[in-house]
Amino acid sequence: MTKSSSWTPLQNPVFRRLWIASLVSGICVSAHDTAATWTMNMLAPSPLLISLMSTAASLPFFLFTLPAGALADMVDCKKLLCGINLWLAVAAASLAIPVWLHLIDSGLILVWVFLMGIGFAFNASASISIVPEIVRMPSFRPRRT
Repeated sequence: MTKSSSWTPLQNPVFRRLWIASLVSGICVSAHDTAATWTMNMLAPSPLLISLMSTAASLPFFLFTLPAGALADMVDCKKLLCGINLWLAVAAASLAIPVWLHLIDSGLILVWVFLMGIGFAFNASASISIVPEIVRMPSFRPRRT
């Protein structure tokens, strides 16, 4: 009988890299949400627009989590994750350009927060779906009494 703990999957180098990448991604998502909300507040300090930021960020999870989970079950999760990360990179870069050119407005921020939320919804489903492929836990064997 092999001993296992909550830390056992981290011994797998592929899972460990994916876990660290997910941790860094979570930190970046929090930083993005904070920066987008701050920028919205600086552009138009309206309670309605600040509230719409939360809606634009969370609505994609409500709308796309189930289809994203179904898609993750139907296609190769590795390719899906690569495509999703490409989506997120293009979305982030395409938001950075108008900010750099000082052409940003509240509507543009809301649209891009929504588009990035779509990517995060698909990323969450694909990341969860790929874990069983990466980590093989020992099968459960009940104790005999």
